[in-house]
Formats: sequence, structure tokens, C-alpha cells
Amino acid sequence: MSRPLHPRFSPIPATRRASAFTLIELLVVFSIIGVLASMVVGLAPLASAKMKEAAVRAELQKLVTQIEAYKSKYGVYPPDGVTTVSTAQGPQLVSTSHLSPLFYELSGVYITNANSPAGYFVPRADADDADGIRSADLATWFGREGFLNAKPFELRNRLFISDFKDTQSAEIFRSKTDAGYVDLEVLAVGFSTDASGKRGGGFAWPNNRSDHPIPSNKGLNPWHYVSTSPTNNPGAFDLWAVIPVGRDKVKIIGNWKENN
Repeated sequence: MSRPLHPRFSPIPATRRASAFTLIELLVVFSIIGVLASMVVGLAPLASAKMKEAAVRAELQKLVTQIEAYKSKYGVYPPDGVTTVSTAQGPQLVSTSHLSPLFYELSGVYITNANSPAGYFVPRADADDADGIRSADLATWFGREGFLNAKPFELRNRLFISDFKDTQSAEIFRSKTDAGYVDLEVLAVGFSTDASGKRGGGFAWPNNRSDHPIPSNKGLNPWHYVSTSPTNNPGAFDLWAVIPVGRDKVKIIGNWKENN
């Protein structure tokens, strides 16, 4: 007759042996978790870029709708930015797509005689411009001396009005102490900061590139707009965003079929 085993030497039940992990199994599990984690971390920037791109496409459609509504009111598309160049046929106006008064045309401005007999334009949507915008500054930067969507303050209810978030526009200067500073803004695809101190987001222009659209504010990435002889939409307007991809490449998202 065999003697019973002491409890200290009792065999481990089969169910307990089956549920235990060996060191090798644990190392395999940790390795798999590490691989999956590295894949997630690697895909995160791509997912973020795709979300930003989707936001740009949505913003493009909103701007197109606002521009078409503007045309319904005034019978023409908003004026773009222009400059005069010398050609064999003589001086000609060409569009400066990256410097356009589209922000002001869509949001509206007041005309005031304050501070100058010649008067000033005061943006309805921007309280920072309390001193107004001079026609001379508009001519220098936009090639226009005024706005079509402008009314005296007493007739402000007749303005065509589009509201924009603070981060949708930025000043063309990075600092108020810069030489030649003027308080002008453009619609922005993205920017880091501007002269007013506000911070943006979206697709700011990388500082490590040398082809800044607006060198006075190197982080500013403006919306491009052409209504004077547009290339892709004759008789209408071209509107597009330029999205930096890496150091040397860009992606264009525009209101024409080939890029939508």
C-alpha cells in the first residue's frame, strides 16, 4: 500500500500546466506587440496628412460656393491680385495668384474718411485694422486700389458677407517691425504665426524650403486664386491649394476636374 505524497510534492494539475507561458512564448508575444506598435507609429503621420488634406478639399468647396454667391450678387467673380509686366507687346496685367484680395472681397470692407481725406478701407471681419487700409498699400501688394465689395459704414447691411474663422487668414508679414510692414491679410491654407500673434495650423509652408510663396511671412501658405484669364476654368476662376509633400515635392488641390 503506497503512502500518499506530501502536499509539497503533489503533481501540478494538467490544467495549470497548460495555462502557463514559457519564456520563449512571452518573448514572441512582446516582439509581435513591438512590430505592431512601430507600424501604428509609422502610419500616424500619414493618417494626419490625409485628414488635413480632406479638410483642405472641404474648405475648397466652401470657398467655391462663396465665390459663386458673390458672382450672383455682383455679376462678376471677385477680382484677383495682379501686377504689370513688360512684354514685347507692351505692359500687360498678369495675375499674382498667391497675393489676392479674395479675403476682403468675400468678407466685405467699410469705407471711412477717418484719418485721411482720401479715406481708408476697414475690414468688416478684422478688428485689428482699426486704422484702415490705404489704397496705395492695396496697389503695391494686390495691384488693386480698392474693393468691389465695399460700402460706406451707413450702408454696411448691403455688403456681401462671408464669415471666416481666425485661423483661415493670416497677415502677409510675420512681424510688425519688419521693413515695409502693412496690415494686409490673405486667405491661408496654413500658417504658423503672423504679425498679429495669432497661431494657425493646416499646411503651413515649411521653413526648410526656399520657395516661400510670401517671403515676408515664410510660414504662410496662401490660397491661390485667379479670375483674370484663368487657365483651367476659362470664363470662371481657378482656385487651388499647394500642399508641401516632403522637402522637394508639392501636391495641388484645385477646383478643376484633373486634381479633384
